[in-house]
Amino acid sequence: MNQNRITFVWPGDLHLEAPDRDNHQTALWMADEVNTLIKPDFVQFAGDNVQHGRAGEWALFHEMSSRLQVPWHALVGDHDAHHDPAAHGYQTNIGVTYQAFSLRGFRFICLNTMQAKPLGISTEQILWFRFEVDAALARSERVVVFQHHYPFQIWEDFNNAPGIAAWREIIQTRPIHALFAGHTHYGQMANDAKNIYIATRSIGEPEGGPAGYSIVTLDDDDLAVTYRSVDDHGPAVQITHPRRLILATHAGHIVTGPDSWRARCWSALPLVSLQSRLDDGPWTDHPLAADPSAASGPIPGNLLAKGEHTLDLRATDSAGITGHDSLTFLCDLSGRFNPYPAVEPVVKFTKFC
Repeated sequence: MNQNRITFVWPGDLHLEAPDRDNHQTALWMADEVNTLIKPDFVQFAGDNVQHGRAGEWALFHEMSSRLQVPWHALVGDHDAHHDPAAHGYQTNIGVTYQAFSLRGFRFICLNTMQAKPLGISTEQILWFRFEVDAALARSERVVVFQHHYPFQIWEDFNNAPGIAAWREIIQTRPIHALFAGHTHYGQMANDAKNIYIATRSIGEPEGGPAGYSIVTLDDDDLAVTYRSVDDHGPAVQITHPRRLILATHAGHIVTGPDSWRARCWSALPLVSLQSRLDDGPWTDHPLAADPSAASGPIPGNLLAKGEHTLDLRATDSAGITGHDSLTFLCDLSGRFNPYPAVEPVVKFTKFC
């Protein structure tokens, strides 16, 4: 196991409002799974932690966050600053509105995109952001950005908001490992042929499927994202290598010869079976490792046709419940790869923006 590997949980917008709403129960379920199943390095909340910034809503957030047995951080969302443009309520209940922290070779930068209405970033914060990115790169740290607003949110004028031109100059001229956002209510991954952007489905008022949270693994240059919904039970499975095609930004992210898949499995019960499948081939059994977070198996990249391929992995626990992960990766023995702009899935409608 790579001792520098980082795992964090990225829940979507909570929109906590009342204890009898489904999102409150889902938030408590998420906190319990963080403690008993995933046990990540930290939890990063995406903003819109509460619905209207009221005292009772912040009490619900504190009830949930106090359960967490790992460090956590939060962002400012538009609902957190409801009728409170300076986010005084957020500062009273959580703390500073933007910050940065380092962990095992990564610099995590938490931005406040609520410094103007309906969104925007101040000149002061832009100067700080540029300094943080450049200082991190000078230390050979990889940079991960957290912000509430997703740059590709449909039906929103992100490009013309205050500070965004300067934000874009920083993002597009520095090597940003990944950017994580909330706000959308739907989940989406985007690749602009240079950077990766990931929005996670909301816990409050989710669109496109059931509420849940994302599990993110950073392992040197590998980046893996898996969504676990409130309807999922049993093992959680995550393929950490090779990179999902939508997340590939250079030739080092594709398969160019004999390779190995790597995966992580989280299970409350002992695993009894681990199987993989390439494309439409047969399922292959693999011996269960003593450490389920270090599962691996061969990819005969030298025998695969040039182009896209699918990798499926499933793990079954002693209760007979199976967890599953699947991704599409690219193979080219010549090692050539030119990323192109893409989003996954395509979203053309949302009720909330």
